[in-house]
Amino acid sequence: MTPPDRQTPQGPPPERRHGLAAGLVAGLCLLATAAPAFGQAYVERPCPATAAPVFEDHLQSLWYRRFWTGECKDLSVLRCRRGRPFWNDVVRTLVARAPAGRRGPVAARACRLGRRIGFEWTRPRAERRIDTGDLQTLHATLEKAPDVAAGLTAVEARVRAKIGP
Repeated sequence: MTPPDRQTPQGPPPERRHGLAAGLVAGLCLLATAAPAFGQAYVERPCPATAAPVFEDHLQSLWYRRFWTGECKDLSVLRCRRGRPFWNDVVRTLVARAPAGRRGPVAARACRLGRRIGFEWTRPRAERRIDTGDLQTLHATLEKAPDVAAGLTAVEARVRAKIGP
């Protein structure tokens, strides 16, 4: 038998190969659990963890992050303006305006709506059905609505009219 610290021409001895395989599996499990629970770590609470959307390219994912955070990280400074409004802030504002007993449902609707609007807005220009002007109109509708639920209903209807059910 080969001593454990000596390698054979075929690599480590069999008893050591099992240890390496177990270590590799444990390491991969650790990496998988260390990843954020959100599909995108930048989508903040109260939005629930969901699988990341399937983006057409890396640029779309960068713009989607801009939609949620207001940050232009890794985007051209000539094309991207950082700041408000951004969807994490919109969700916080809507939840704060909602009556205490309705905050959970308002958050769920706002998060769902944000995923839908954000994904459509970040599609290639020739394909998208929601543009920056639409974002501004939708945001104004939410801000001006005296009732948060009514504002969400109005925006959901406009989004359905633009991109379908």
